[in-house]
Amino acid sequence: MNQEDSIAVQYPRNIHEDMVHSSGLRGYLEVMQHLGIDPMPLLAKYGIQLAQLQDDNAWISHTALIQLLEESAQQANCADLGLRISQYQDIGILGVLGLILQSASTLHEVIKYSSDLLFLHGSALRLYINDRVSTDAFEPSSDIVELIFDIQLHDATHILSKRQTMDLGLAVCHRVLRYLSGERYQPLRVALPHRPLNVYKRFFHAEVMIDQQHAALYFHRDMLNITLDSIDHGLREIVDSYLDRSFRSHQGSFSDRVRHAIRIHLSGPKANKTDIANMLAMHPRSLQRKLDEEGTSFEQIRDKLIQQLLLQYLADSKASMSQIASVLGFSEQSALSRACKNWFGVTPRQLKKLRSGLQ
Repeated sequence: MNQEDSIAVQYPRNIHEDMVHSSGLRGYLEVMQHLGIDPMPLLAKYGIQLAQLQDDNAWISHTALIQLLEESAQQANCADLGLRISQYQDIGILGVLGLILQSASTLHEVIKYSSDLLFLHGSALRLYINDRVSTDAFEPSSDIVELIFDIQLHDATHILSKRQTMDLGLAVCHRVLRYLSGERYQPLRVALPHRPLNVYKRFFHAEVMIDQQHAALYFHRDMLNITLDSIDHGLREIVDSYLDRSFRSHQGSFSDRVRHAIRIHLSGPKANKTDIANMLAMHPRSLQRKLDEEGTSFEQIRDKLIQQLLLQYLADSKASMSQIASVLGFSEQSALSRACKNWFGVTPRQLKKLRSGLQ
């Protein structure tokens, strides 16, 4: 069997549930044992078998992984559990995707491959690059780009804290970029959708912004042009052939592109159909026609995205309701309350109280 034939992808059997490779839990057992907590009852509670942790290619429920890490952090009284686990993980946990990333010639290509193909590691994982950064942390003229990490579960109908999993994902992203580009890579700031500990600043070697609308790394645009020294030209040829056969003729859906654009611009004034259509270089009617062909609409995509983010912020963020309304693109808190009542039958505060009581 040659190397090209060995690059194969096994897909989860249950297409209705978001799954992730069990390699995403590498280091979990070691960290829990170090903290003096027996991990076996927790694994059993969430239906994760020890044999799955010993097989990096095994698929496990992403929701189960999220819940496992949250309860583990609570039992161990360890708010930085995700960061601790990340130190046991490297590019090897990404399997096929890790090989693809090592064939990239620049940091920009690494991010592009990751953005397009992160589903190979987990169906709910997303990585976006935003080169139109709008934040008070930088001057408007600053040449800064933003790398956004997100987890978008298909069945996101309840409040589910993702703090540990978001920390773990962003930390692994940081470690992989550092591994591939060396000391030339350094984020200027880090954004997190909750309130982290001081240890985060030491981990990322950067200022950390708390209670943000998403998890992200910020760095100078020039870093995208970093040439990677570790490129394997033989592997590059194999990967290019593999991508042509497997993925380049099957790009993501148009609705995914629309969702991506809305996600990046949600808190600003440009998350409307006209501006999003302009960003995608088409007329708004053409945009809606293509979405009609996929059985959805701009409004449905935007509303579902806002609902999912609202549930996440209610679970993880200590931000005020007015701040949450702002990052979700509402002009005022009352508008968020009306939308929440329409979707869930209660106000955001009532929803948070009800959901917290169920956990």
